[in-house]
Amino acid sequence: MGKNTVAAPDYAPLAEASAEAARIQTGLGREQLDFARQQYDRSAPILEGIANQQMAAQDEQMAQARDYYNYQRDTYRPLERSIVQDAERFNTEAYRNDMAAQAAADSGQAFGISQQQNQRAMAAMGANPNSGRFAGMQNASGLQQAALRANAMTGARTQAQQMGYARKLDAAGLGRGLAGASLGAYGGANQAGSMAGGNIQSAGQNYMGNMVAGANTIGAGQKMQLSGLSSVLNSQTQTYINSNDSFMGDLGAVLGGAGALAKGGGFMAMFSDRKMKENIEPVGVDQRTALTLYEFNYKGDTTRRFRGVMADEVELSYPEAVTETDLGFKAVDYNALGIEFREVA
Repeated sequence: MGKNTVAAPDYAPLAEASAEAARIQTGLGREQLDFARQQYDRSAPILEGIANQQMAAQDEQMAQARDYYNYQRDTYRPLERSIVQDAERFNTEAYRNDMAAQAAADSGQAFGISQQQNQRAMAAMGANPNSGRFAGMQNASGLQQAALRANAMTGARTQAQQMGYARKLDAAGLGRGLAGASLGAYGGANQAGSMAGGNIQSAGQNYMGNMVAGANTIGAGQKMQLSGLSSVLNSQTQTYINSNDSFMGDLGAVLGGAGALAKGGGFMAMFSDRKMKENIEPVGVDQRTALTLYEFNYKGDTTRRFRGVMADEVELSYPEAVTETDLGFKAVDYNALGIEFREVA
């Protein structure tokens, strides 16, 4: 009986294709990494310059924000406080009494001035200043003029006061937006700083992202190679299993024939290689050769068991009784040992 003559499949092209795919993917991945490095070298200085400008803008906006705040605090806050104080003072009984007293004083002053003017006018017309008529006309005219003058002066004072208060409100209104402008400037400064930080990091982030892409490309190539080689290994393994099953079937047929000869005592050698056997159990010792006797079955045939020796043990003491077949397994010449090889079940 010769070796299995079925040619093994040639998986070399598949292995070569897997290696080529990995080589291509690795090259592409390295190109991606090189390009990423070039992009980083070009963009990093540009982005750094932009970030520096943004940080300078941040400093300017921070200074502007402080100026807005200081101006509002030093100029408009005291003005607003004075307005509040005036408003509180206007709405008091003491203030109203002061205004009434001022009006009375204005009326008295106006009456005195008017009286003196009337006296001079009547004297110029030749009227007796001591007559009752002169006195009545003078009193009537003086009261009327005094009332008008007092009303005019009081109205003028009130108007001036109201105008001054309104001007204060207008001035205070000019500073109302400074707090918001200060906050807006602070916000703009923070935004500029954040953008500067983002730009200064973006070059490195882009580089790292491209490194990941390149590494993924290289990894994909390695996976393709591993996948192809795994397919080769699986196919080779299956081929080996199928070939081994076929061989063991052929061996079973041979052993069946040999077993039949063994009963007649006419065979010369029998397969006794331990690698061909399973379910091996020692059952005794041959008294003449001192070799251990075993019962076993050959792999691929669990329905039949035999009794015999192991070729590796025989070879240690009786090497002349052991031969190696063209299948690569050892066989024992039982006739030379004087031991019977037989089927037991």
